[in-house]
Amino acid sequence: MKNTSVSLYERVEEQVASDVTCAKITYKDGSTETVYAFDYQPVKFIYDDEGFETVEKEGEPYKCIRYTPKCVGEATIVYCSDNENAKTINVLPSESNGFIRVSNTDRRYFEYSDGTAYVPIGINMAFPTTYEKHNGNEFGTSGEFCYVGMKQYERWFRKASQNGVNMVRVWIGHPYFTPDKDNAYDLDLVQLSKIDELVNLAKKYGLTLKLTLENFRYFDYDRIADTNSYSDDVFRKFNKKIYMDGQRCESTEEWITTPKYLDGWLYKVNELAKRFGDDTSIFAIELWNEMNSIHCPMEKTLEWNKQVLPKVAEMFPDNMVVNSLGSFESEGVKKTYENFCWDKSSFKQVHRYLDQGASYEVCHENPLALLKDACEVLATDDMPFIAAETGAVNNCHSGPFKFYINDDDGILFADCVYTPFFAGSAGCGHIWHWDERYVEAKTLYKMYKPFTELIDGIDVVNEGFRSSDLSTDDAYVLTLNGKSYILGYIRNKTANWRNMLRDLRDAEIISELKVNIKGAKSVELINIWDDDITVEKSDCDVTFKNINYGVMFKVALNGGVTV
Repeated sequence: MKNTSVSLYERVEEQVASDVTCAKITYKDGSTETVYAFDYQPVKFIYDDEGFETVEKEGEPYKCIRYTPKCVGEATIVYCSDNENAKTINVLPSESNGFIRVSNTDRRYFEYSDGTAYVPIGINMAFPTTYEKHNGNEFGTSGEFCYVGMKQYERWFRKASQNGVNMVRVWIGHPYFTPDKDNAYDLDLVQLSKIDELVNLAKKYGLTLKLTLENFRYFDYDRIADTNSYSDDVFRKFNKKIYMDGQRCESTEEWITTPKYLDGWLYKVNELAKRFGDDTSIFAIELWNEMNSIHCPMEKTLEWNKQVLPKVAEMFPDNMVVNSLGSFESEGVKKTYENFCWDKSSFKQVHRYLDQGASYEVCHENPLALLKDACEVLATDDMPFIAAETGAVNNCHSGPFKFYINDDDGILFADCVYTPFFAGSAGCGHIWHWDERYVEAKTLYKMYKPFTELIDGIDVVNEGFRSSDLSTDDAYVLTLNGKSYILGYIRNKTANWRNMLRDLRDAEIISELKVNIKGAKSVELINIWDDDITVEKSDCDVTFKNINYGVMFKVALNGGVTV
């Protein structure tokens, strides 16, 4: 066969003969890998005059393999079939950094295959908006639900990418994406191709994806959720119907503890791995959304994770694998976090919200305080830690926070997104309520830009950063102290949601704030808002003046002197 040239870490797709089951690739350095063939269904996306999406088959399915070259030089591909054949490819150098992994230099952070630091600037975009169609009458709705779908994702991805976001979390277990059909071994090829389009959009906009495989919490075969009420919307997201051997699964506990359901699920995950594993656009594979919330005894769920996390990691050897737990809001949930099998995961993560209905008092007041506390309690030096879901909710997660509507300046966004990084997280906080409920509605994508400016040129894996809290009575002051830089976040304590969003008062300007930083060669202010802040430095202090809302700053140090 003809010699083909491809680039290092380029995603390659080949159509193969129907009798090909797999292909073995041998690289110049002697390393090998096997990739497996799958059935691919071409599709087309159609949009009506209202913008609603329909996805249709376009031609017949055919066999494919996908692979990502990992070594420069000549490589050989042997196609395993009834009549084995082979070809040679020439892998050329490229500018790609490769796969994302835990850093070999500082295990609290992430890096690419080539050692370049990767800071996940993430956002949740878990599922597309559901729209109920009209029935032809004034104010009338039909009980039929539609999506703008991939056009909506492209709009979200474009806005996110333009403002510095580099990672997006999506629930591919959501009804819009899931390939599940009634029988666990019968997958919908059109739905799988829809996930392909999602990955292609991520590549187009330079984003990586955390793909959440499942989000269901219960089985209900009788309820009809045909309204756009909050209750029905939640039900549609979390309900599941699964049949095997002519019988239906009746509970999550039955699903977790019955081997045939695990076998059927692993079959699906393996099909996903054939398509999306070994892809540099995948930040991580996440097994479940908040798995301690699935109405199954936690000890059984924990045993399932101990068994399954390594199996999924084997299917995705070049991608990270993780799971998630629910909002860290009580002593009981704390024990769940502490006892979870994080040693089976690539990294550790937390979900935590401003929630006045939470058991923990720290969750009632300030996102900055509650996220700093989560990092202090849960983060460790042996693996990265991220705040994977955060934001603000009405009591006990009964809906998006009622004061989001007042937050034109994004004061809740700032504390949810910026705080974790300064408190020791591997990246910023990944906010929930990304769409018309908050981020998009209040046009807050622009608030990622100050964070990207802050970390520009900072090699987090070699700085040896340590967190410090230099807060005063007037301001929160969080710093990351490294070998060459100190990064800081200042927030006026009166510029909080109670004062400004609930009570409609103004913040009290801080005329002067001295921060004890020795050896500052230079100080760069990273403005978040339109505050007229100025800064002065001396041998022992950096003084900030005229603080209204707050600011981030970057201090270059003389000779590696720290606080």
